[in-house]
Amino acid sequence: MRLPSLDLLVAAAVASLLRFPLVLASALAAAIFFVLAIDANDASELIRLGVTAALGLPLFLAVDLFSERHRLGWARRGPLYLIGLALLGTFYLFWPGWGERVAFTRLAQLAFGLHLLVAVAPFLGVREPNGFWQYNRSLLLRFLTAALYSAVLYVGLSIALAALDNLLGLPVEDDWYGRLWVVLAFVFNSWVFLAGIPRDLPSLDRRTDYPSGLKAFAQFILVPIVTVYLTILTIYLGRILVTRTWPSGWLGYLVSSVSVLGILTLLLVYPLRDRVENRWINSYSRWFFIALFPSIVMLLLAIWKRIDQYGVTENRYFLTVLALWLLGIAIYFAVARSRNLKVIPGTLCLLAFVTYSGPWSAYAVAETSQRGRLESLLVGSGVLVDGRVRVGSEVAFEDRREISGVLRFLVETQRTAAIEPWFDPPLPEIDSTFPDSGSGRRSAVESRARLIARRLGLEYVPRGDASTGVESFHFTARDDDRAPSVSEYDYVLASGHRLSSSLAGSFRVDD
Repeated sequence: MRLPSLDLLVAAAVASLLRFPLVLASALAAAIFFVLAIDANDASELIRLGVTAALGLPLFLAVDLFSERHRLGWARRGPLYLIGLALLGTFYLFWPGWGERVAFTRLAQLAFGLHLLVAVAPFLGVREPNGFWQYNRSLLLRFLTAALYSAVLYVGLSIALAALDNLLGLPVEDDWYGRLWVVLAFVFNSWVFLAGIPRDLPSLDRRTDYPSGLKAFAQFILVPIVTVYLTILTIYLGRILVTRTWPSGWLGYLVSSVSVLGILTLLLVYPLRDRVENRWINSYSRWFFIALFPSIVMLLLAIWKRIDQYGVTENRYFLTVLALWLLGIAIYFAVARSRNLKVIPGTLCLLAFVTYSGPWSAYAVAETSQRGRLESLLVGSGVLVDGRVRVGSEVAFEDRREISGVLRFLVETQRTAAIEPWFDPPLPEIDSTFPDSGSGRRSAVESRARLIARRLGLEYVPRGDASTGVESFHFTARDDDRAPSVSEYDYVLASGHRLSSSLAGSFRVDD
């Protein structure tokens, strides 16, 4: 095999830069911000800049591919770039007000929608089903290739750094491995991926080649797995009907897994569906979705029960939307004669954007639901009267447990402003900042929720006491390399650097 020359590699890199300038600029900016964040004492602003720049990769790639396919010149492409920059700027400005948990949920949702947009953007308004499949196949293979190249290069360079440190005595900080990963993940990986994106998209619809191993993988690996999952779900449905018990909360993971695997199987073998020897594909696509109906109904019932008990959160909102989307896709593929594959990523992409903002969004609905649930609990307990807190009412443990749970949600997602009108004087500024994720953050959430409960005149129920009704506490130990003073004590019990179960035993102290 003849290896490509250095000139060809440089030419390919330059061609990718000229073809996707803003995509690579976003990758470089994200790498710089994340590298700087590794050494920063307070990395919150750099992380905010980094994730905003990272969103530019799929956003501007979708714009470039759409513009190429529809032959948009720079005069018409420029406004699309400006709109993209405005969207990124809006995301950057709103980030601090969302709170860490909501901000990263929004980041994941937006990244998911933008990557799906890359999958469909060049074929918007174009009906080329085979070309659409070949295009996404190329993207997938290029992504795997770029990931493999990046991983091998990272391992090789990491070993080289370790050799410099251990063999030649040149000091190499641990942070250098993180910096190396960031640069390769954003710059090198993106560049390799972009270099393999097809240029002549219209010609893809005329391609008839199909990887021979792909059909075997789908037919003899994925189909049996999906069949086993569907069998388990069907048996579980029968058990529910016999025992008349509500579906387990774990059901959502299994239904989601079997749906993803089944749809993936359909996508992988889609080009072969019209060949005589592969008639099983059309039968599979129809009967798979028909068999999935009972599982989707079970999932919707389980979600409804959970929402009825504890209200809407972002996770339950997204799970409900996913279940309804699966129901719609199942009806479409079970009934329609002409099945357009663009419906799958296209509708998912649309849902990701539609549910992102507005009064119908996951975040607005979750806040409204939890605030309404808390208001109902407080009114029913006599704590909230005419929209004002009245301290002094006796509240049962079950109600205090539910109230404490909602307060934790509002504090953790930084939404206590929604209940400030109930208090006079107003609530103090208790959820503006949090420690880094971990035990410190959990402790801060608990202490701030406890503070609000005290303002309500209620005894707070910690997270660990949600089902027992018995008060408990938790604490952490930190080794800060300082010797503790024991001048006022007669004995010291050494337990190492960590609290251990040995403290639960008994100890004899001589008089």
